[in-house]
Amino acid sequence: MSIKRYILGASLAATLLGGATLALAEDITPKPPRPMVIQINSSENALLRGIVKSVGASSVVVTSWGGDWTVNVSPDTKVMPASDLSQFEVGDFVGAQGSVNKSAAFAIDAKILRDWTIKKEAQANKKDFRETIKETKPRNYAGFASDVNAGAKTLTLTIGDTAYTVNVTATAKIVNRNFLTINFSDIQNGDRVDAYGPVSDTTITAVAVRDISIPR
Repeated sequence: MSIKRYILGASLAATLLGGATLALAEDITPKPPRPMVIQINSSENALLRGIVKSVGASSVVVTSWGGDWTVNVSPDTKVMPASDLSQFEVGDFVGAQGSVNKSAAFAIDAKILRDWTIKKEAQANKKDFRETIKETKPRNYAGFASDVNAGAKTLTLTIGDTAYTVNVTATAKIVNRNFLTINFSDIQNGDRVDAYGPVSDTTITAVAVRDISIPR
């Protein structure tokens, strides 16, 4: 039996057991993820969901129906909610959409790779971020960062012709564009930054910071 027939056979069995159809879903976003899904249609388009076993520079190994699947990531792959694999971790629940790799067994070339675990974290961070803002009712200052001092957790935020000194509190929420937690040291000069906090003259005491330029 060829590997392609084995894959398609395993796919059909897993799909029938799960009560789903074999047709490839158009999008992996709409509903909460369901563990261990592998669907492959007659055009060799694939939909995979499972648990990350290992993370490489340009691929992840995902445990799902039939065993371990290698999900290949190219520069054209849309990786969400992060922009690359650096934040993917062993044990994360992920979904991949793409096509079966014809030169390797149990391999998928991904067009979309979504980390549901990171997405859940981002949603929780977004809620915490908004609650922090709601509680303190700070003003939003949006500008470009310079003179970033990671040790002191300060930066200069230029808004129009005015340069504000931003002092970030020890308990401040610091996130990127996708509301994933980042370190203050990740902020670079020239980044587009939103700082939330009260102002005294041209000094902002930030209780929340969002770097719109990350991921880059």
